[in-house]
Formats: sequence, C-alpha cells, structure tokens
Amino acid sequence: MPQVNPNLPWNDIPELPPAVDLESREILKACISAMTELSRANALVKQLPSEAVLINTLPLQEARKSSEIENIVTTNDELYRAMTSDENQIAPNTKEVLRYREALWDGVNHIRKGSTLDIHLFEQICSCILDETMKVRNSAVVIENRVTQELIYRPLTGYGNLIRLLINLERFINDKTDGFQPLVKMAVMHYQFEAIHPFMDGNGRTGRILNILYLVQQGLLDVPILYLSRFFIQNRDAYYQYLREVTENGSWQQWILYILAAVEEISRDTADKIEAISRLINNVITTAQDKTKAVEREGFVDLLFKWPYCKIGIVERELRCSRLTATKYLNEVTALGLLERLRFGREYYYINKNLIDLLSIDAVEES
Repeated sequence: MPQVNPNLPWNDIPELPPAVDLESREILKACISAMTELSRANALVKQLPSEAVLINTLPLQEARKSSEIENIVTTNDELYRAMTSDENQIAPNTKEVLRYREALWDGVNHIRKGSTLDIHLFEQICSCILDETMKVRNSAVVIENRVTQELIYRPLTGYGNLIRLLINLERFINDKTDGFQPLVKMAVMHYQFEAIHPFMDGNGRTGRILNILYLVQQGLLDVPILYLSRFFIQNRDAYYQYLREVTENGSWQQWILYILAAVEEISRDTADKIEAISRLINNVITTAQDKTKAVEREGFVDLLFKWPYCKIGIVERELRCSRLTATKYLNEVTALGLLERLRFGREYYYINKNLIDLLSIDAVEES
C-alpha cells in the first residue's frame, strides 16, 4: 500500500477492485443481517395504499440529513411548507436541501429508465445539487477540518488521472460478473468516490446520493426511502476514522462493516417508520369514517401524507375537484382534530402534525 502524505496530492489511488479479501466471514455475516432489514423495509413500501405517501417524506429526510453534514441546516416544517410555496418565499438553505431531493429523484428516474451510474450522471447530480454546471475538476482541491483548518487530505490532481479512476469506478459499479455482494460494492464505491473527489464542491452529497441510486439499480430499493446520512452524522468520528484507515493502510474491513451497520440500523428504523405511517393513515380513516365523505374520496387520505403541509389548491388539482369541495374536505378533517390549519402570509396550510412529529424523530418505538 503506497504511503499517503497529506501534504501531497494522492495520485496513487489504487484502481478497483481492491487487491484484498473484501468478504471475510464477519463481513458476510453482517451482510445477511443488513440485507434482511433492507428487504423488510422495501417490502413494507408495497403494503402501503400508495407509495406516493413516501415520495415527499422519507427521501426528504435523507436530503435534510445529508445537507446537515455540510452545515446546511433547515427544519422539517420549513421544508414541507417550502414544497408548496413560491420560490421567492423559500430560504436559501431550504432551497439547497430541496435541490438535493430533486437530484436524488432525477437520478432515480434515470436508473429506472435503464441508465448506468457513470461520469455523466455524477456530473448531472452534482450540478443539480449546486444549481450550476459541474464538470470533473481540472484544478487541485484540499480537504480541511472546518474548525481547526487542519489539512486532512489532498485528493489526486491531473484531469487524466481523475478520468482514468472514474472510468475504473464506473466499470466496477456496473460489473455484474464480479460476484461481490451488492452492499459490499456500495461500501467500496462510496469510499472510492470520496477518495477521488472529482468535483470542486458537492462531492459528499453527490456520493451519498450515489449510494441510494446503487441500491435502486440493484433492485434492493423500489423507492429511495433510506437516509443513511443520519447514521453518518451520529457516528461521524468513526466515518472519518475508517475512511482514513482505508487510505493510509488499505484496511477495508472496518469501513465495510461500518457501512453494513448503517444499512442495517437505518433499514430497521425506516421499516418501523413506514409501519408507523401506516398506523397514522389507518387512524385518519377510522376516525373520519362516517363523519366526512372526504376519506371516501379516492386519493384524498394519501394526499394528506404526500403533502404534510397541504393547501386547498393541491387537493383541487390532484383530485380534480372544485375549490369548494377541496375546502370542505380539508375543513371537515381539521374539525376532527386530524389536521391543523395555520395561516402563513395570505395562504392557509393544513398541516398533518402527527406525520411531521413522526418524521422529526430519529427512531420509532413500537406502540
């Protein structure tokens, strides 16, 4: 393993796959546990009345937490209100988190159409996150501790070197014949992308989106519901320690086990959260049954979970009903205590407070 000098660009990053055993007994055992929890979470999505109830909720949690790693902080309330607000009313940090979500879904749609994870898609995702055209860098970049300004790592330099390693990464990701467990490959590709650091900015967020896209590509996730960034934040020191150990010593085992632990824990929590959302949906239906025709209207209850901050115009548009009917439905459900009506500026928002509260906690306890 070449020695890494933090004062010099690391131009000797080994190509993939690594020349070590990536699938020890301990790793394979951890793989089984992680895959079990991941499969459970993915299966629960299919048991919901509509996967649409997750489109604006769990993926947005990944966007929020991944952005938080880069010190871009917003709240669930700001995010869900922003999704239904005019752009000029949205705070800059909230806009940036929403762009992350847009980049995630743009990537998912490309994968669903059969696209591969390649350099072009990497650039597209990074461009969407930063709202500017991003290409593979042709300049040097350094990684420093934001607090102490201590130099941590100098990624490789030279456009040709970057392209060579990114093409190698492409081949590794999309190779269907190498026999590696998908979650092991995800751990390796995440390390390699961050080590290459192909862009002047946005590498961390782009790399974290690629993790989710890879799971979708492999058929392990139907909807991008996993927010691994929460685990990375809660275990930040270990994240950087294990990355550094791969770089300095070629020690892959602890890094791979770390990623598998992330998948297992977050998959378990996500499954619990989906079950809790399902209970909330059933509570709305049973509480409102025979008290309002709103819950009998196909798609109405789903709307309350797809849009945690709902407006009359959304119901009117998506149910193709009159404004009078949309207003009546929302007011009747609010009167039953299932929504809160608040005014922001000139508009009224009907807030699914129970859902917002659920999304704001990091883990769900079985009730």
